[in-house]
Amino acid sequence: MPEITSDVTRIINAPIGQVWGIVTSFGAEVLWFPGCVSSSLEGYGPGSVRTIRWEPNVWVNGVREVMLFCDPVKHHLRFQVHNEDIGEATGEIFSNIVLKDIDGKSTKFRWYGESTPHKDPVVWASLIEYVEDML
Repeated sequence: MPEITSDVTRIINAPIGQVWGIVTSFGAEVLWFPGCVSSSLEGYGPGSVRTIRWEPNVWVNGVREVMLFCDPVKHHLRFQVHNEDIGEATGEIFSNIVLKDIDGKSTKFRWYGESTPHKDPVVWASLIEYVEDML
């Protein structure tokens, strides 16, 4: 069973509605995500699949992510990640984005990943550091 293996929180100086509009533009990451060189979308809403390509690096050059749910009331987006570079070495991988309004002008952005930790703790620590530095 996957466990929370990475958890990152940032404060964004923009209202929650603006942030939600950007993070739920599933398939348009090339417009806003640093290091993303291409993104595309197959389908729409839950079940849709986005493909993201990153600048060349050791860990994540290409991923396919399947949207599992998108809750506009709770501002929660959940998707399953298929990383072409590490395969299923960590079992199933899930990502979550949860937003919280702070004051009508700022938003708490929380991203957390769930997976089974890699068997090699050095490799695992390097992967986690890379992923957390992306955000």
